[in-house]
Amino acid sequence: MSGDQEQQEVREPSPGHEVSRRKAIGYGSAVATGVVAAGLLQPDPAEADTRGGSVALRSVSLAQANRIVAAGVAYVGSHAEIPPMYVLVVDVSGDEKASRRMDGNSPASVTLVPIKARTAVSFRAATADLAARTTDPARIASFTSAGFSLLGGGRPIVEKGAVIGAVAVGGGTPEQDDQVAKAALRGL
Repeated sequence: MSGDQEQQEVREPSPGHEVSRRKAIGYGSAVATGVVAAGLLQPDPAEADTRGGSVALRSVSLAQANRIVAAGVAYVGSHAEIPPMYVLVVDVSGDEKASRRMDGNSPASVTLVPIKARTAVSFRAATADLAARTTDPARIASFTSAGFSLLGGGRPIVEKGAVIGAVAVGGGTPEQDDQVAKAALRGL
């Protein structure tokens, strides 16, 4: 078919069947309302993905992220043996949601902490646990060359069995970082 043949024929309305602009807008509103109502009658999202539909994606809220960060900073403040930390919360996509970098924190944390957070949310596991399970040098190289971290201090945020983000901490030893990350999660 040529482009001309594919176009629909436009006809003038027959006498007595004209539609005013107001009536056309009314018809459009009725159709839009029907489409919205039909959307509200869709099945549960958990069922939709079995038929190729979309899936709802839960993520950490700003209020939750702020509570986690505050709990991490408070924990450091109450433990003199722990150095100043950078505490970061990312959402389910690995994007920053909230953070606080304490005075005196190492500049290296600014680079390392976001990588820990993205690793924890991507693998849905604590970075310390990933490190403990990863001893093969080739596998370690593949993790780090892909931009992930096996340093302790990154932990997923889990709510009702779903990973909704991650917290990552840096500024001390990997063990201290992980200790503060665990304490920060208690703020949730």
